Amino acid sequence: MTVDKKSLLNWVGGKRLLRKTIEPLIPNDIVSYIEPFGGGGWILFYKDKWADLEIYNDLDGRLVNLFRIVKYHPEALKEELRYLLGSREMFMQFIKMDGITDIQRAAKFLFLITRSFGGRGETYGTVKKSSGGASKSQGNILLKIDAIHKRLDKVLVENRDFEKLISQYDHAGAFFYCDPPYTFGCGYETTSTKDFDHERLREKLGNIEGRFLLSYDDSEKIRELYKGYEMIAVERLNGINNKQSGDRKNKMFKELLIANYPIRKAK
Repeated sequence: MTVDKKSLLNWVGGKRLLRKTIEPLIPNDIVSYIEPFGGGGWILFYKDKWADLEIYNDLDGRLVNLFRIVKYHPEALKEELRYLLGSREMFMQFIKMDGITDIQRAAKFLFLITRSFGGRGETYGTVKKSSGGASKSQGNILLKIDAIHKRLDKVLVENRDFEKLISQYDHAGAFFYCDPPYTFGCGYETTSTKDFDHERLREKLGNIEGRFLLSYDDSEKIRELYKGYEMIAVERLNGINNKQSGDRKNKMFKELLIANYPIRKAK
């Protein structure tokens, strides 16, 4: 089985299915590459290098701690994970347990996300017909840690509000790939769709020196907020059960890719 080493964990709203669509839209002449809403890092890790300066940021401290540990203490993290099992009892114990050290917290978080239903870290993941969910290979996860450790070698890892981050790193050669919480759907506690200030993000991106590419749900609100910007409508399979049989049309999720530079011809 081939191991996808360009990722470490599933994440709600992750861009695994849109990586090949987004990659050619990102300019080649950028000086710095910044992700204010890094999440699982699917776009960042898709290439070995986007720019001389690369920055991963997320407001979720669990993600930031995980990637810092992967970058600076990969062997210690692997030792914490090496002999764990795809066990419901162990999964429930991890949910109730508080990590003592940053390394233990990272191991707990990665174990729960990779063994849970839909990557939510809340419900034990079970499957009926394939090797996945809680039964996935622990050895493959260890291989991914090694690969992501190498990829993070020169990447700065931040844990800041998007507005402060963008202000800090904005300049004429900067590029921001933004994948914020959508206007509807599920998310995590620190990225709640109901609490996110979409207008504040629009105001900030509308006044930067650099360029941005933005992923959003295709909704009337977002189309109105970014009226006048370059915009491409795309579709991807929606939901964690999209591999099951059924009407493909009803499983498609419509998204928008929005930019402050030409992207329509690059599609």
